[in-house]
Amino acid sequence: MLDDWTRADVPERTRAALRLLECMTLRPRELDAAFIGDLGDLGLDDAGMREAGNVGFHYNLINRVADAFAFPVPKGDQKSRLAAMLNLAGRLFKGTQAEPAWTRSPDGTIRPAEVERGREHFLSAPGETAPELRRAAEAFAAEKRGFPRPGTFSLPPELAPYLEKLALHAHRITDEDVSSLREAGYPDEKIYEITMAGSLGAALVGLEQLSRALYDRLSTPATPTD
Repeated sequence: MLDDWTRADVPERTRAALRLLECMTLRPRELDAAFIGDLGDLGLDDAGMREAGNVGFHYNLINRVADAFAFPVPKGDQKSRLAAMLNLAGRLFKGTQAEPAWTRSPDGTIRPAEVERGREHFLSAPGETAPELRRAAEAFAAEKRGFPRPGTFSLPPELAPYLEKLALHAHRITDEDVSSLREAGYPDEKIYEITMAGSLGAALVGLEQLSRALYDRLSTPATPTD
């Protein structure tokens, strides 16, 4: 399946989910009503799309952070233990209270409700960097992937090359890229927050397109029943 998911011996619903993940990651502009209609014809319902989209978003975010800081890739039993920990954390943090599946931000962007809460908290909470800088980094990365954020953001020019590589080719980030930020006066704590903000903006665009395709026709967020 990893060699060529299009020809792998998997159920059509699984193949549809893999098609969605690839589109979210590489070609988010193709995610429209017609695209998700095709996925529905293959047996992937809205709940399945939300689930796959959530997984894709989180991996598109954390993979950029891992590439930037050269995190080691889990191997063998480490993978199973990591998966079990992530599943447990997901169940603990999800809670049991029902909530709308999506929300529309003040600028009109549709996102899953829990993602929107997390995004706003990260971009506005006190940290080593100013919230304005984190918002600028998030917006810059989203724009580099072809999705400009409404508003005006001021990004220090020395951060642009690093954030552009993070958004488009994170696997090409080198120690020298990070060292250049240190030389420009950014300690590791600030580099981490800037990297998280840029990764967030780059990863979100696919999930936002999926949410728009699923819910833009609706005026009121619905509480999931599945």
